[in-house]
Amino acid sequence: MDQSSPPRAPTIIDVAREADVSVSTASRVLRRSGYPVTPALQNRVRKAAAKIGYVPNLLASNLRGGDHPFIGLIVGYMHDPFFGAIAQAVTDQANDESLMAIVSNMQRDPQLEIELCQRLREHRVAGLILSGGAFDQWQYKREMAALIAQMRKAGVVIVSLAERELDVPTFSVDNELAGQLLAEHVIYHGHHEIGVLVGPERNEVTQRRRQGIRGALTKAGLRAVELNTDFGVAAGERALDRLLELNPRLTAVIAAGDTLAVGVIQRLQALGRRVPDDVSVIGLGNTVYAQLSSPRLSTLDVSIGSCAAAAVSYIIECLRGNSPELPSKFPLRLIEAQSVCRPRGQ
Repeated sequence: MDQSSPPRAPTIIDVAREADVSVSTASRVLRRSGYPVTPALQNRVRKAAAKIGYVPNLLASNLRGGDHPFIGLIVGYMHDPFFGAIAQAVTDQANDESLMAIVSNMQRDPQLEIELCQRLREHRVAGLILSGGAFDQWQYKREMAALIAQMRKAGVVIVSLAERELDVPTFSVDNELAGQLLAEHVIYHGHHEIGVLVGPERNEVTQRRRQGIRGALTKAGLRAVELNTDFGVAAGERALDRLLELNPRLTAVIAAGDTLAVGVIQRLQALGRRVPDDVSVIGLGNTVYAQLSSPRLSTLDVSIGSCAAAAVSYIIECLRGNSPELPSKFPLRLIEAQSVCRPRGQ
């Protein structure tokens, strides 16, 4: 990937030069001022603007060239504490660097994510952090890839906090290893009847976590009941019922998100099953939900804050004209609490 300093965003002067018109004519057309300009000239100016990737500056100044540039952050779902932790880390790091972070909520909607990228582009953000990669983007990946390419051509530094099929630096843990560690933990505690909730099916992060879980289970000579789910407490409650239908003998559930795990625990308790004595549960994220769960949730810390802060620092170094090193994988840490134990009778 090209690590040279990012190019400047196209200006109205560039549009005028490309269209071979005066700057005032280009400005009148693109500002829709109402000043009479022939249809032929209007068409020429708009084609020139599209060709070089120019977008109107809605903030009336080139913020990339100012003392306090803006960076954009798109989170997957604001009610999920996983994304709340990301937003907190990004805004804290941005504030330390005298940057303003614009946080947008894609609400688990990949089409809305594309629209938010376009809006942030129009507001001339200097950098963009994509953290909503836990949802199904496959249908829109070609459209997203084209938009990202246009934004990078205009000088926007773009990074991701989740593995996606985009040509941008990724600040993330090794999600295959994450899945492996979750499975190994319940196997270590002697569980053979295992249920797995891995998240949305058509998603790169989900696929990698599933690979890690299956690999560890296969190595131990085990198979699990596996379901794709949405994230959230309610989704965990619904999924637990389905897991028990598929295997009433379950003694452990691996959930690829703390909110899912909390939903599983709540539903087990509503059914009169004790956690962890009857069924052990482990989550992922080390979010506030894990700390507030009763019993306290065993979970895998996936370096949410460190990944987010490093992404901001990377963008800043690029904007300063430096060539920072590409990110490496971030550490994983198992947080053992009270929701996992050995099955009864062992």
